[in-house]
Amino acid sequence: MPTLVMMHGMTGTSEMMRPFAEKILPEGWDLLVPQAEFEHPNRGYTWWRYEGGDNPGRRILTAKELSDVDASLLKLSNILPDDELVLGGFSQGGAMAQELLQFNLKVLGVIAIGTRAVRPLELRDRLTEISPSKLMWMHGESDHRVSLEAGLEIPEIFEESGWNVTRIQHHKGHMIPIEFHEQVKEWLENL
Repeated sequence: MPTLVMMHGMTGTSEMMRPFAEKILPEGWDLLVPQAEFEHPNRGYTWWRYEGGDNPGRRILTAKELSDVDASLLKLSNILPDDELVLGGFSQGGAMAQELLQFNLKVLGVIAIGTRAVRPLELRDRLTEISPSKLMWMHGESDHRVSLEAGLEIPEIFEESGWNVTRIQHHKGHMIPIEFHEQVKEWLENL
């Protein structure tokens, strides 16, 4: 059976992500809800530490931030099971899901919610090297943490690479609206 890997966002924890992950988990699937290891000064954990404070609207990460991303990726790659995976996450966790595509994994699909591409050029290159799969993309039009414009880059990159993309664009902000949980679960069940 496949494993769903769902990753929390900045200031989140694995326990905060677990209820959503369990709600969308198809019957018989395994679940992995990893926790980032960099402590956030306010609450929870983060996959990379923003230099100069919380300015997630900034599009390009610094070398130190990218180093954090790579350290997190290495740790994640060492705990992933060697079976079919759906890589998913919210905000920073969604960025990490895309970044994990650089590893030689058996990926059935990717779930990217309220997030952006960390290294869009590298992501484009990676997608040319792997078999197209399916992407579930969700983003809020009123998202003030990650702009809709930044988020829209993701489905465009995946569609250009021949991926089957399901788009959910909602009117809310930086969140996973409850009214779409069942749709995400059905998407997973149909993989």
